[in-house]
Amino acid sequence: MLKLQKMLVGAMARLDDTMVLNLVKQGLRMGISPYVLLEEIRAGTDRVGELYSRGEYFLSDLIMASEIFKDVLALVNQDRDVRTKAFYPTVIFGTVEEDIHDIGKNITTGIMRYNGFDICDLGVNVPAQNFVDAVNLHNSRIVCLTGLITEAFDSMKNTIMLLEEAGLRERTTVIIGGLVNESVRKYTGADYWATDCTKVAELCRSILATDNRIAQSL
Repeated sequence: MLKLQKMLVGAMARLDDTMVLNLVKQGLRMGISPYVLLEEIRAGTDRVGELYSRGEYFLSDLIMASEIFKDVLALVNQDRDVRTKAFYPTVIFGTVEEDIHDIGKNITTGIMRYNGFDICDLGVNVPAQNFVDAVNLHNSRIVCLTGLITEAFDSMKNTIMLLEEAGLRERTTVIIGGLVNESVRKYTGADYWATDCTKVAELCRSILATDNRIAQSL
């Protein structure tokens, strides 16, 4: 079982879509939890991101990794319709204005949908006003802003300021993700920051259960 999981990480890192899907099918037949398999896929995409950062992979490779993940998610959701039905309130997601990177967002939203969250994905390069409109439309309590470039930090800050001006900040928890840390959280005014895609669902469940707004990181 551990050997298969290691092979899955390696296949994902190599962007070997056929091997990835075959290994996932084999893992499901062996009774490995789909969530465990998704975690291995995430670990593989982390390696893709590292290779991209070193200049060994390109934007097209990031896009391919995202597409492979979508195929895996569709596979593990087969015959598991109960998993795809949302039973948590809508969470707003989007890559902020000035940024078009979305692999982390796509993986996170995929995992969250698998875990029963209703997701409103606004896409990439999203103006601040669009987040405000989405919160009003869905009466959302959680907004997740993502970005992988430094220009995104100002966009995150502006989005949070606009939520404040619209009178929505008090009831809205904001999570930032991507290349972020505690310093970025403080600069933008967000409530939480997260760099681990698989832990965002856990964080959102906790927020919805307790509405705990104390700033922390995962």
